[in-house]
Amino acid sequence: MPCPKWCRGCRVNLVLHSSRHRQALDALVCGYSSERWAKKGIFVLQAFVDDSGSATGEKRLFLAGYILSVETWKSFSDEWAEALQEPRALKCLHMTQSFYDWTKGERNRKIERLAAVIKKYRPLSIECSISTRDFKEILAPHSPYDLRHPYFACFHALVIQSAKLVEHFGLEGPLDFVFDVQGNVGPDAAIWYEVIKQLQGPSVRKILGGPPIFRNDEEVLPLQAADMLVWHRRLIREPTCPEQQRDVAGSLVFTHAVVDVPREILQSWADAFGKVPGIEAVKYRKGSVKKVVAGMVRNLPPHRLIPAMEALERRARRLRRLKAVMGLLGLSRLWKKFAKKKSIVIR
Repeated sequence: MPCPKWCRGCRVNLVLHSSRHRQALDALVCGYSSERWAKKGIFVLQAFVDDSGSATGEKRLFLAGYILSVETWKSFSDEWAEALQEPRALKCLHMTQSFYDWTKGERNRKIERLAAVIKKYRPLSIECSISTRDFKEILAPHSPYDLRHPYFACFHALVIQSAKLVEHFGLEGPLDFVFDVQGNVGPDAAIWYEVIKQLQGPSVRKILGGPPIFRNDEEVLPLQAADMLVWHRRLIREPTCPEQQRDVAGSLVFTHAVVDVPREILQSWADAFGKVPGIEAVKYRKGSVKKVVAGMVRNLPPHRLIPAMEALERRARRLRRLKAVMGLLGLSRLWKKFAKKKSIVIR
């Protein structure tokens, strides 16, 4: 199958080896039953993703990561660990922290050595970025409080486009996501994963695996490769990027997808939020949306999530009409008692 416009050549290697880093990777997929592993065609893919933010211009937020099979990641991790330990040794790669007292030559040699590991395995890769300036201007004023961080939009755009990239190359998945630890903003975005997943077509739903998880990159080595990728992909979008860094950035991608969230999409989301009944009631209440969605995801099977949310919207419409009618009849105090008893917030 030919590559789409945003891709260049593809190859996925499958190599078996063993190390302590493999145990960390095995732990990420231990939830799959042995019966499922034994089924013909099971081929678990993992995407390891990190983020980087620009401090100039639009102040774009970037998420980027690599995709390979679980078994390939094990071999990759062994070789990555070996490259880290070669002189001058690094305990862990963090592009913004690791080279504080290194010479330029030492830094370049270590980056070239680690880039060689990535080149050997030629993983699929993807980046997604969003302008935080545009987000704050267009979408944030219309969003529920819990969704007012650009990470949310970037997170789900990357997840869905990663599944479409995998589908394009005929890889069946499941595709699981491992993100670098990001405080609360990552888990808050992940709460919506099953909801967003159920809104996709059957082929994408089939590829997407279990809910994304968040891990420390000191233990899960592919996250360090994702850190290296996203740092360089952000840098080349800045006007001051040196040519040498552009060359390194180019050496880190082989089959690569670029997804930019444009202003038009942000405006369409803002318009959609503006039409949601009761949106004003949750614009300034922290946790108001998150608690409801988390409870639904926890208590309902995936195929019932969207019908349940539609039923919740219909209920909100009915309650709003009831509040209006009771107000016209001079029964506002009675409504307040009813709403308090039922823990209803309608504005």
